[in-house]
Amino acid sequence: ILNIEATNNNYAPVTVDVGSFKVTAIHDGHLDLPTWFLAQHENDCELNTEATFHLDVNAFLVRSSTHNLLIDAGAGGKMGPDVNRLVPNLAKIGLTPDDINFILCTHIHPDHTNGLINTDNTPIFNNAQIFVHQTEIDYWLTDKQYALAPADLRYVYDWAREAFTPYAGRTEAFTRGLILPGIEALPLFGHTPGHSGFQIDGGGNKQLIIWGDAVHRIAIQSRDPDISAQADVNQDDARASRRALFDRVATDDVLVTGMHMSFPGFGRLRRKGVGYDYFAEH
Repeated sequence: ILNIEATNNNYAPVTVDVGSFKVTAIHDGHLDLPTWFLAQHENDCELNTEATFHLDVNAFLVRSSTHNLLIDAGAGGKMGPDVNRLVPNLAKIGLTPDDINFILCTHIHPDHTNGLINTDNTPIFNNAQIFVHQTEIDYWLTDKQYALAPADLRYVYDWAREAFTPYAGRTEAFTRGLILPGIEALPLFGHTPGHSGFQIDGGGNKQLIIWGDAVHRIAIQSRDPDISAQADVNQDDARASRRALFDRVATDDVLVTGMHMSFPGFGRLRRKGVGYDYFAEH
């Protein structure tokens, strides 16, 4: 099957084994976005035939023998009725927020970090240590950047501050490299200045790359990796990161997934012409 985005209409958590790790896709809900959200080529008919497209919002639970780790925390309760399902979906596999030891953030956008807090801005994850790239902290959480932000986007900065303030004493910055045993941060800058993916290394050739928001619509962007998203802070850098990433995962035959892949999103890329075909798994 070529360029088909996998779907799981029940949105039940889906688990894959990556060596000694168990990685579970957790559905937080979806957003309906206008097609202009993807930077379009004028002659791209497929992009222009729909008024909106369905965008799943996913998070990933990584379990080892010693810890429960979340990669991203979902959109929380401030982004409408079709998201904020992370906690009840965690309950389906017998976990509560208090069972989470670590949360790794791919970047600070509200559909990834608003889920750190309740609607009254109290923390949801009472026992979790938060990891986020230093450049993300500098870009979203400093007074200097807030002053430079366009007025119509300052709510995003406000939401970022609200999400991270309750975790001020337990937030750790990283730049790149090993975060925890077997889990490495990958620089995928462009979507945001410190946007990061994470490689789960289960030993040998058992690997999974969770690529965050490097991709928003795999069926289109696999065919043409230069199609970018309007939310990319730097589209040129995002395109360069995506092309390098696609080349790597196709060359090494690495299992991949992401926060906006059609749930659960696990799959592989194969080269085809100047682009790639995406093969869904699970």
